[in-house]
Amino acid sequence: MAEELTLASKWDAAIDIALFFRMVIFGHLPEWLRHPLLAAGLAGLVHAGLGWLRTRFGESPDEDEPVQELDVRVR
Repeated sequence: MAEELTLASKWDAAIDIALFFRMVIFGHLPEWLRHPLLAAGLAGLVHAGLGWLRTRFGESPDEDEPVQELDVRVR
């Protein structure tokens, strides 16, 4: 009999990592350290998400930046 090898998807791995951090943060850290770490982690996630959105959908060019026009001559 051949056994099938099942690999975890990236979402399963992400959920496992999140559950591990949840266990570590809520299970073993004192409250005075837990809340600042949660706030810093969430701020980092928001910052990364906004950066991803900015690169994904692009920023509109600023009005102050000069736009370089190309002089293309076609014969």
